[in-house]
Amino acid sequence: MEAEGYSVFEWSDPPGRVYAPHAHPEDQSHWVISGAIALEVGGEEYILRAGDRDFLPAGTVHAARVVGDEPVVYLIGAK
Repeated sequence: MEAEGYSVFEWSDPPGRVYAPHAHPEDQSHWVISGAIALEVGGEEYILRAGDRDFLPAGTVHAARVVGDEPVVYLIGAK
């Protein structure tokens, strides 16, 4: 992700964590290392698991929630 121009940091969320609908002023990409997270975009839900990666253009309204009984660990890239 750094080679693509993203500033990258690792993040984790515990089981049960929910993020209400929101948007970011920058492009973001999430790359799941372990666990699973459900992302809702445009009324569609996508479950990202270890190895999965998404791309959210700046201003994309989305919500998220941790799926399952494990924490989710992922990289967040922003540019």
